[in-house]
Amino acid sequence: MLVVTTRWDLVGGSERYAGDVVRALRERGVEVPVLCAEGEQEGAAQVLRFEALAAERLSRAERVALRDLVRAARPDVVYLLSRARADALRVLLDAAPVVRFVQDHTLFCPGLNKLHEDGAPCAAPLGLACLERYWTGAGCSGFKPTGAPALRWPLRTLAANLGELERTKRCRRVFVASHYMRDELVRAGLAPDLVRVLPYFTSAQRPSPAPLAAATRAFLERDARPLLLCAARLVLPDKGVDYLLTALGHLAQRAKLVVAGDGPARAWLEEKARAEGLADDLHVTGWLAPFELEALFAASDVVVFPSVWDEPFGLVGLEAMAHAKPVVAFDVGGVREWLTEDVTGLLAPRRDAHALAQRIAGLLDDPVRAARLGAAGRERAARDFTAARHVDALLAEL
Repeated sequence: MLVVTTRWDLVGGSERYAGDVVRALRERGVEVPVLCAEGEQEGAAQVLRFEALAAERLSRAERVALRDLVRAARPDVVYLLSRARADALRVLLDAAPVVRFVQDHTLFCPGLNKLHEDGAPCAAPLGLACLERYWTGAGCSGFKPTGAPALRWPLRTLAANLGELERTKRCRRVFVASHYMRDELVRAGLAPDLVRVLPYFTSAQRPSPAPLAAATRAFLERDARPLLLCAARLVLPDKGVDYLLTALGHLAQRAKLVVAGDGPARAWLEEKARAEGLADDLHVTGWLAPFELEALFAASDVVVFPSVWDEPFGLVGLEAMAHAKPVVAFDVGGVREWLTEDVTGLLAPRRDAHALAQRIAGLLDDPVRAARLGAAGRERAARDFTAARHVDALLAEL
């Protein structure tokens, strides 16, 4: 199986899944070379580089080079885990049978995350509504005018999405992690019998967590206040860390918040914390490797998942459950596929920081309830979201 992914590193949940599924397949005796544009992961199998993998268009020479690279690997099947524009996807489809795991919205949303500019969710399917909003409204968070509205760029962008979507119909199978994502792809035009739900799994709860960095350890040891953990890339508006900061200020029982992540919104979020008198309550670690994150899961009392976009799934939630930690999240996208209300965690209405604070406070004020939710989460993660179950379902569809 040739695994194809734009990034072969550990930026976020999608990349962590790529590494974990390659390791799980190799443990089953499957030969798994990896074709990628950039990055590396420790202990990887053979890695093939093709820097133009995610390019909007490939030259004739690039198409030939990609074809030769894929054919030289002699795959029985290609497992596509990331964006492949129409040119690259056509080459893959012509070289071998392709199964695709659609992990985000980029296939069916030119704005990339199904969010309007004001942070409200977009309910329109891919098509003319995207152009209408671009030309006559504020656009979307990733598909908007900068200055005067352009003519060719939005048409070209939409055409690229439609072309990639059309070629995706030629895949042997299309996998998604949640029923929410399956519904989105069917609305975008894929046949219902082509798309299968294949939930993520987690390899979290490793036996020997890495030691924490000195600054993080000092923050945790400063006092005995309860610890909230949020693991997210710091981008706005999708990841909702700004709403979490607002919720932190609403708590009657002061708590500490560790945000494990980095990104372009970090400086703005840290300034928001200072302006709202929360600077002493917040510590941002920067990017962490998965094994470093283990120690923070172990130390936390509650894990908060504040995404306001329609998350395709939410792998961080599974990692928290594997550590027997209760999760508080906004009720978006595929979150309900792993978070069962008052069983494995608590849900708040999207973008309602006051309600988020109430849910967090409810767990901090009732440690017995928090422990019950955490234990139920760990039991469900061990039963329903395992590598063995995932790989069994994947191989059965091939």
